[in-house]
Amino acid sequence: ADPSAGGRSNSGVLLSVKMARVAILAAVAVNGVSAEPLFDVDLASVTKPPLWEPTLEEHFPVQRGGERDANGLPSPVVLTSPSREEFVYHARKGYPILVSDWSKGMKYTGWTGKHFSEAFPFGYMKAEYIDHMPGFKRKDHDIKIIDGEKRFNLGTFKPDKKTMWYNFSRPANKRYADDPLKPQRGPYVWHVKDELTPQQKKIVQARFEAPPFLADPLNSAHMNRTFEMWFSPGGRTGAGAHNDGYCESVVSLQLTGDKNWRKMLLPEMTFFDSFDEFDGGVYEAGRWKPDLGFLNRVEGALVWPPGYLHETSTVPPADGSCGAAITLQFAFPQPVQFLRAFLPRLSLSSEVGQCVAMVWSSYVSMSVPGIKPSPKAAKMKEQLETVLSKVDTDKDEKISVSEVIAWFKGSSAGVSRESRDYPPDQRDLFIQFKAEDTVAYHDMDDDMTVSRQELWDSLVQWNVVRVRIKEGLKLVNVADRVGLEAFERSLDYLRRSPATLPKGPKGLRPELQEIFSLGKGTRLFP
Repeated sequence: ADPSAGGRSNSGVLLSVKMARVAILAAVAVNGVSAEPLFDVDLASVTKPPLWEPTLEEHFPVQRGGERDANGLPSPVVLTSPSREEFVYHARKGYPILVSDWSKGMKYTGWTGKHFSEAFPFGYMKAEYIDHMPGFKRKDHDIKIIDGEKRFNLGTFKPDKKTMWYNFSRPANKRYADDPLKPQRGPYVWHVKDELTPQQKKIVQARFEAPPFLADPLNSAHMNRTFEMWFSPGGRTGAGAHNDGYCESVVSLQLTGDKNWRKMLLPEMTFFDSFDEFDGGVYEAGRWKPDLGFLNRVEGALVWPPGYLHETSTVPPADGSCGAAITLQFAFPQPVQFLRAFLPRLSLSSEVGQCVAMVWSSYVSMSVPGIKPSPKAAKMKEQLETVLSKVDTDKDEKISVSEVIAWFKGSSAGVSRESRDYPPDQRDLFIQFKAEDTVAYHDMDDDMTVSRQELWDSLVQWNVVRVRIKEGLKLVNVADRVGLEAFERSLDYLRRSPATLPKGPKGLRPELQEIFSLGKGTRLFP
């Protein structure tokens, strides 16, 4: 069956879309940009326009009507002693999850900053906002420079030359003083995963334990080799709102001391909405509007997907000890249904946008080689037929997990080669988990099969998203603001609602302001 025969059939809606498209193309032509449409896919063939995204209420219904904090912000999904099936369901949806008893009975539970300092004096940690501390002098301390940043010895560092770091509170960024909910004191982070020797790493990792619902050997090993430690001396210690650059879900596990969190899904994006997603950048951009607020207590762990900005501020332990938390990643399941739902905005993120091409595209193509982004419907249909011919072995126009496993185990997919990064006894598990996530990415009706329509919808979205990035960057590269504005408006018929673009330089991130001040035609890169 031709995918263009499926999808919506409301003639009134389609007529409105076509009329809007004509109007948009006319406006583009007036601005001196070619009126030839970039994308020629028939919107009647897809279930939703390719740049359509759900609202928070639509994608996260389970956390919209529950408990709220003192500021009226809802809580994430709360799970207690979840089964694997329960955890997988919520994690694949990409719901922020609070597992209330993740570390109950684990060896590191209850450890403070002092415990880690005394047990692992060979470590060197980063002191967030250290340069905001009055009187700080680099020459006074045992420092290593790693990745261009200062690291301080876990066993000896005394910020004021008198008091051990885990008993000493330092100021956070001065910019955070405007809001009492923002962190007021600076934490420490110890990158166990990539800043220790192999032997040192083994010593620290020896006490790590996985929770029962992720206790398979593949996930246990992955979590053990990806964790880092966060230390919080005193109350209101934490990190300003930021987005992580990870392409996978992240876990923050509270060992000692409770921690307040505020979180915000990356907002709808155009090229003009880009902002600095690093520490506190969302505040300066005026985009900070948290949609979750809650307290994570000792033994609890928070799980969140890529693209969820977060801010932390601690509640100190009653005995005044230094709070401690572990941040880590698990391998599977990944929040594939979240990625599928919000791919348009995630692709424009300055932190996780690179994941679309580097990691997430394999979900769309099912690792079939030769699938390259195109604006043309004919090429997209070729991609559809290619994937079905390779993976749908029983030719019923539905792709099952077992069919994806069989395809991944073949030499053509490349997944079998990817599995060799894992020990031999974990390779079949890797292929099984990756196949399940791949099917779930496309699966819109939760039957764990991929219909022809679901595959077509995913391919169209992915092609439009990838081509939009490529074409938009061409215009940024020649400082063509007018052309970029026209390009964004030309995509409105592919969105749920028209984009709102800023007027003048106000509202643009400084880098874009500087680029557009150069004048149209100024080339940034060859």
